[in-house]
Amino acid sequence: MRDLQHTVRQAAAARSVARGAIVRRAAVALASVALCVGVASGFASFHTHLKRSTPSDGATLGAAPKTLELWFTEKPELAATAITLSTAGGAPVTLAPLALSDASDTAAVVASVRGTLAPGSYLIRWRTMARDGHPARGTLTFTLSQSQ
Repeated sequence: MRDLQHTVRQAAAARSVARGAIVRRAAVALASVALCVGVASGFASFHTHLKRSTPSDGATLGAAPKTLELWFTEKPELAATAITLSTAGGAPVTLAPLALSDASDTAAVVASVRGTLAPGSYLIRWRTMARDGHPARGTLTFTLSQSQ
């Protein structure tokens, strides 16, 4: 009888150890997944994104803008940045060479508008790259209304 009780206790202990191992493995797997997701989202946050612009996306303006200004989440590399302006029909509008509004990390990329803007819809296309080397691009629109 003692041998049977001893065997039952050993079996119970073995099951307990096995359950503990399964729980530990599951915890390690869950922690690994959480780490991977966290690292991936952290890398994504290093890439630059458009923070705001003047004119803002979808704006209706009563007067033609003298400049286009785009602010990014990181200081863009000016040599790798481009901004174009065109009418809704695709006709390009002349812009001055790009400049930074100041030397800070929160500087805006500025393009002075050299062409004449008639009432209508306009498309701003931009692309840039920050220090991490990851490119970013996008489009914005605005409408110039008839002068009163």
